Amino acid sequence: MDKWDTGLERAGRFLVTMSELAQSLNLSTSTVSRALTRPEMVAPETLERVLAAVKANGYRLNGIAQSLRTRKTKSVGLIVSDIMNPFYSAIVRAVEGVAASNGYSVIVCNADENAEKEDEALWVLAERQVAGIIHAATGANLETLRALRGRGIAIVCFDRISGLEDTDAALVDNVEGARAATRHLLALGHRLVATIAGPDRLTTGRDRLRGFRDILEEEGLVVDEAYIERGDFRRESAYAAATRLLSLPVPPTALFVANNEMLIGALDAIRERGVTIPSELSIVSFDDVPWAGYVEPPLTVVAQPTEQIGRTAAELLFRRLEGDDAPKTVVLMPVLRERGSTAPPGADAREEVMRRD
Repeated sequence: MDKWDTGLERAGRFLVTMSELAQSLNLSTSTVSRALTRPEMVAPETLERVLAAVKANGYRLNGIAQSLRTRKTKSVGLIVSDIMNPFYSAIVRAVEGVAASNGYSVIVCNADENAEKEDEALWVLAERQVAGIIHAATGANLETLRALRGRGIAIVCFDRISGLEDTDAALVDNVEGARAATRHLLALGHRLVATIAGPDRLTTGRDRLRGFRDILEEEGLVVDEAYIERGDFRRESAYAAATRLLSLPVPPTALFVANNEMLIGALDAIRERGVTIPSELSIVSFDDVPWAGYVEPPLTVVAQPTEQIGRTAAELLFRRLEGDDAPKTVVLMPVLRERGSTAPPGADAREEVMRRD
């Protein structure tokens, strides 16, 4: 069993890991770690239970745990929100490249779009004594981020903004990317345009929906709320959302999907209903994926400079570790890649628009 997270020893011999102590107390490892290293952040009754267990077994904190606030390893943490998403796989590769060139290793954690898992990952990385953390925020855990930065751990955001003050960030212009996708559909002649947006708790979800709305309003079109569905950036939510949109009395002729995982769910629903792309429904997605150009028809996408995002985030972190304290946000531009999944609406759709007008 790993000894890195033990934090407890007796007569020079490791007798139990911190995770085992946590399990015996029915607490999370991160809670036990906080009790031993940041007791002011733990409820008094919880702290009492942990300290009682330590005392009962004659344990004492080892030197590594005692120096957790000041000692750093040659490693950095990277928290991604969905390790199965190709977008984040590319980020990992880019960050590892920059870290290796600086003599650092990378510890990768998967938050799985879950605030509790993100909090656990943040504390685990702190226990590992990382010098800094690069993360795609879930939109929660602001107090944890503040606490870790208070320990001297550098924090850099990528893809999303966490809300932490004076933080470095590597982002994409999500508003402009969504505007480009929607503008493309309108230029083809579509007026019955729908979107499957991301969650409102994330800046990416809010910004991509804002870009969609902006273009419709600029073109003098009424934003029909029935054509706006919200997902959680996972394929299951998009499957349900696309099913609802295609079941409307007047279904959309074009669809903008806010990320690549939701694109898969939307495509499943479209295929099940026998809707033909692009003659019956044009579709464009935020994010490119390796297979997007090889399916039939090839998919129109808003491509993010994914590896550049990862490299930039890592460079911002090492800049911070070298002593540059001035916060910096780098915003990169996405690119619309037009392929075969978008086309002008069919004659029936044009007639429907004229009838509604």
